[in-house]
Amino acid sequence: MKKLKGIRKRRDRWEAYVRVAGTLRTKTFETLDVSAMRAWQETQRRLAPYVPDQGTFAADVLAYFAKPVVAAAPYIDQRRAHLALAVEALGADRTSASITSDDVEGLLQSWLKAGLAPATVYHRRSSLSAFFTMLNGASGTNPVRGTTKPAPWTPRDHAVPRATVLQLLEAMPDERRPMKGIRQPSVARLVVRVLMETGVRGADLRKVRRSDVDWTAGTVTMPRSGKGKGARSWTLRLTVEGLEALRAFDVANLYGAFSLAAVSHSFKRAARRVLGPDTSVHLYSLRHSVGADLYRTTGDLATVGRLLGHTPGSPVTEQYARGAHEDVDRQALAALAAARAAASVPPLELAAKLAASPKLRKRNKLQIAV
Repeated sequence: MKKLKGIRKRRDRWEAYVRVAGTLRTKTFETLDVSAMRAWQETQRRLAPYVPDQGTFAADVLAYFAKPVVAAAPYIDQRRAHLALAVEALGADRTSASITSDDVEGLLQSWLKAGLAPATVYHRRSSLSAFFTMLNGASGTNPVRGTTKPAPWTPRDHAVPRATVLQLLEAMPDERRPMKGIRQPSVARLVVRVLMETGVRGADLRKVRRSDVDWTAGTVTMPRSGKGKGARSWTLRLTVEGLEALRAFDVANLYGAFSLAAVSHSFKRAARRVLGPDTSVHLYSLRHSVGADLYRTTGDLATVGRLLGHTPGSPVTEQYARGAHEDVDRQALAALAAARAAASVPPLELAAKLAASPKLRKRNKLQIAV
């Protein structure tokens, strides 16, 4: 393969690197995605291709990212990209104090008119607001305050019924033929089986090694996840089906040896074949399906979160339960009706005591007499 400038192989991953203002910056990618790597490199070059004059908007942005508290914040690369776009659009050489609410509003509207998703513009706006809050203080001037606030990301149900998931698995090829006359089990199918039985993220499964699996206990020590704010290493408990799926995965020795993009492509192709060309079902839907089934069974979000490896109290857990809301609510109402019905009927012993009481016998005689 032709050597790619600024891209190199790092064990089972790929690394993009670029030198900006004398500093080497690197980013690790799970797969060789050249377009994404080039986009990241260009983003790095945008922010600091030169040393801006002191007191300018661009200089303030650089000083902002040099603060330890900011540098340690989650999604720091995304923040850099957002502010790089703002610097480019609003003007690098002007002062931060000269930026008005009208300037920010115009920028937000230009992004929305360009067809960007409201959630994307929301995040860019949040990054710009955080910058001005750090620059001028929480009660200081912030030109972002009062501007249009697009709708943020909202949880959506991506769960797929178990029967449909099994259909999709059956629609995937059983084997692959790397060379003429050689047949091997389909890597994509083996990976999908593990994902549909465990609910783990494909990116996290790629990090699992054989030494992480305890076959006797039926558990897997999952690596720290970089999703969201990041979750610590946690223990994945396997069902019988999950254990069988992981054994097949183990026999094929797929630890860190599969392409998540290829697996996703194969699964999506099967989804289109079964559900139609416009289906919204994708590989990550398998995680939502496991979460919905867990909530349908337990009715407890905390349990769903623990079994999916979420940090305690994570608001993200709720979206994985959405697919089971209707069933859980129906079961809850049925249980409530049964409990109320039971409470409204006196026990047999109490009914017998009431019938035998002198006052009740006297009242019954008076009613008969009348």
